[in-house]
Amino acid sequence: MTETPPTLRLWFMDWFGWMLDHNSVRDALDRTPFQEGRLPGLSTAVPLPFQLPCRPVLEKRISMPRPFPEMEMQEFLPNRVVFFIPRTGTYLRSSPLGPEPVDFLAPEPGGWEIFFPMTVEMLRGLSLILKPNTVKLQDDAGHDLPTPTLQQGFMLQFGDRHLPLFLNTAALIQIGQIMPGATAKIALTWDTNAQPIHFNVSRETPASSAII
Repeated sequence: MTETPPTLRLWFMDWFGWMLDHNSVRDALDRTPFQEGRLPGLSTAVPLPFQLPCRPVLEKRISMPRPFPEMEMQEFLPNRVVFFIPRTGTYLRSSPLGPEPVDFLAPEPGGWEIFFPMTVEMLRGLSLILKPNTVKLQDDAGHDLPTPTLQQGFMLQFGDRHLPLFLNTAALIQIGQIMPGATAKIALTWDTNAQPIHFNVSRETPASSAII
């Protein structure tokens, strides 16, 4: 009996903080706002250990016949990727401008061609952070961070402070694993050249939850 090799399932956020998705009515790539507790309808499973470059196969949650072009997922440091189309020498891009929200026609990777790959644990952690009165982040001096907002460039804005999501993948996973009523200590990295700062994260115990 042949064993199935382990895989890692990934979803992708675009530069604007929207998610790469599938429009099942048009059977086409689409982009939708990040929604707490919702898994987008487009993902890919990559072999473990996860190494770049690789050839991902984008999978639709609702199966439809239109194929996607063959792509190569390339690394864009730190912790981001671009999708190169070998047949045309172009890149996948996601943008609110143009006739199509997502196309394969970008001549080079700039901003709209960069994506942030996220696991289900990372999506859960981000959902918890963005949902008001769900988690509390407090520094060692006892100061609470306000509930953040999701900004362009893969950033969380806490008041006048900006936290790059792509520098805090481990923290997102940790937050996603915190059980209701529990507290954990995590390290947040605010800048590429800065040392991490430790925060205590506590998760409230809600009456009900729609978090994935």
